[in-house]
Amino acid sequence: MNDYKPVSVIVLTWNGLKYTRRCIESVLQKSTHPRFEVIVVDNGSTDGTVDYLKSIKGIRVIENGVNLGFVRGNNVGIKSTSYDVVLLNNDTEIIQPDWLERLQRLVYSSPDIGIAGCRLINSDGLLVHAGTYMPRPSYWGQEYPGGEVDIGQYTSDREVEGVIFACVYIKRAVIDAIGPLDEDYFSYYEDTDYCLKAKKAGFRVFCCGSVTVKHHENVSTALNRADFSSNFKRSRDIFISKWQEYFNKRYRQKVTWSSRFSPRSVSYEISQKIIHALDRAGVEVSVTSCSDAEKLEFDDFLLNQLKSRDRDSERPVVLFCPGEEILPRDGRYNIAYTFTPYSGFPDDLAERLNLMDEVWVPSGFQKLAAEDSGVKKDIFVVPFGIDVNYYHPGIRSYALSGRFTFFCSTRWGEESCARTLVEAFTEEFDAHENVVLLLNIETADGEELVTDFKNKKGWPVFSSVNVESEVEKIAIPPGRAHVVFIMDQRIPLYQKPSLLKSADCVVVVDRSSENSLKVLSSLACGVPVIVPDWGSAREFIDGLSVIGVRCSQIPSPKPGLMWIDAHRDDLKRKLRTAYVNGELLKAEAHKKSDIIGGTNHWENVARLVTERLEAITL
Repeated sequence: MNDYKPVSVIVLTWNGLKYTRRCIESVLQKSTHPRFEVIVVDNGSTDGTVDYLKSIKGIRVIENGVNLGFVRGNNVGIKSTSYDVVLLNNDTEIIQPDWLERLQRLVYSSPDIGIAGCRLINSDGLLVHAGTYMPRPSYWGQEYPGGEVDIGQYTSDREVEGVIFACVYIKRAVIDAIGPLDEDYFSYYEDTDYCLKAKKAGFRVFCCGSVTVKHHENVSTALNRADFSSNFKRSRDIFISKWQEYFNKRYRQKVTWSSRFSPRSVSYEISQKIIHALDRAGVEVSVTSCSDAEKLEFDDFLLNQLKSRDRDSERPVVLFCPGEEILPRDGRYNIAYTFTPYSGFPDDLAERLNLMDEVWVPSGFQKLAAEDSGVKKDIFVVPFGIDVNYYHPGIRSYALSGRFTFFCSTRWGEESCARTLVEAFTEEFDAHENVVLLLNIETADGEELVTDFKNKKGWPVFSSVNVESEVEKIAIPPGRAHVVFIMDQRIPLYQKPSLLKSADCVVVVDRSSENSLKVLSSLACGVPVIVPDWGSAREFIDGLSVIGVRCSQIPSPKPGLMWIDAHRDDLKRKLRTAYVNGELLKAEAHKKSDIIGGTNHWENVARLVTERLEAITL
């Protein structure tokens, strides 16, 4: 966009000269937009702020003389200009020159985009904001992601429910349609209120993922010893009186989601993502544990809200939990969402599934396995998804410099071919080749790390398997390529994409028939995958972005059911193929990442679930 629109950057000040100076200087010195002005509205500062502002050339200063509050103070600035406006807190700092161009380009990319916020990092560099949502019943507004290490998450432009107004671009057409900020508020909640009003007027609200601003957070409140609690509570009460009915009508479907919520488990990760997506899609979710022994305490604000919702026996119940815990609950309609790691479903699980009203599985392979195992209920494919805000090619990589890196995350035990991978890798590559295998050894879902204190290396023991002794049994000869073990580092779930992106190729060695999520996660990050040619992963194998390894079916721990053993010689060949053709494979994986990001995300999964819920209620 070369037709730059004039824009007024409005900065509201109330003492805090140190931060105001940093803000104003960063705007004036770093901004490259050719048609912007700076309007500073002062709310009665007494610390020399006004004298400082009057000494700065090229800005317009408006003195209110008294503290009018955030809303009325900003409205003075909004009413003083006929341009588009950017509201910018005086405790923010501009860190990229083209921030204003990018915000303006986004709001003018479509006539119905009216408001754009941006990513905000705090003084410690943590990403605190990339959009907001309003959870019920607390109506205590929350920010995505709320304080994570910035690894490049939320870098795409996204439509959101709201943005905080520490930095926000408001198109003049929005102001003309709905007026300035609502002066019923003094401070707090006015930003969400304004975003909702804009939406009712036909405008969309976005977070601009390509713009990041530093926000030192609540400086004026702290410096001026403002009564945060009273102001916040008063504004919250006003907001609820205005918008409670809107939020009540927003939810069109209801469901109870029952699962295992061990903090580091795959079941928790999947449940967390799909519950958030369902809430955004207008489904009122109630959260319960499928185990009476599990106490639900989350570090996720929304999940903590949803667990407190009333149990409603009229809600359909989705049980996403281990097979032995799948039994009809007190809902009027019971749905099992499940899969098998084997060639089929165990007889006892198939019997329990036939007691449900319907069954969901994540892939076509799982549907056939259920049917072949005697499940007579209607079976629907509801695939797992990926969070495209984290799993994308631009996520931060911590790659080993100059080394081709294979990465595998697995458990060490009977459910994994990890030993076969170590053997294949060390047989195929020697120490003179610039290649390494990173093997991340996981614990089971919710399992605590058990340390063998008889040795000083602290190797973990899983299911009576001592990983150190098992590796020593392989008897790797000297002069072979390096294998690096990452022993249960308890990496936060949101940082897992960085592990994948740090690899040149991901290797999946689980014997399970359900590896689709590992394949999707890797491809979404633009990283090629080697995976056993079996089960749900088979539909992704194309010989380039996803390479299949021949395998044989062998007896599993469940009598009469099979899982796989990877062929070591074929695994060696596929490792070599990936090493020799690394750039070609990564290019193909990048192509696939675009497709997966557009189709296999949790919003699409939520849409499928909503369609099923609507069909149930007809």
